[in-house]
Amino acid sequence: MDWLNNVTSSLLSKDLDGLWVRQKEISNNLSNLETPGYKSRTVSFEDQLQSLMSNSDKTDMEQINEINKVQPRTTISDDLSMRLDGNNVDVEKENIELARTQINYWYSLRTLSDYFARLKTAIDSKT
Repeated sequence: MDWLNNVTSSLLSKDLDGLWVRQKEISNNLSNLETPGYKSRTVSFEDQLQSLMSNSDKTDMEQINEINKVQPRTTISDDLSMRLDGNNVDVEKENIELARTQINYWYSLRTLSDYFARLKTAIDSKT
């Protein structure tokens, strides 16, 4: 078994990548708050990862390869604008999504860090 390249670490790494892309898009949305005609963007990737994990009849290496192929999808929102300039960025919604994304990012980073700390402890106890 490859302790550094497994399903858990691959999932967490891909999760961090997707959350980073989401955070950048939220920042772009907030930066363009006053841009006339700007349409907010959203990022999704969790549904792709979840569908990969629900199919458990594959080997670990096949799952890792599929996880690595997942790319975050950015979509332009078609929400109606309440403003005359056509901009549909909702500051409250974006700030809530930014906070949620930051918390998810910190949690995933901490989980990955704990995984490697446990590996280090196991290696240190064997030497």
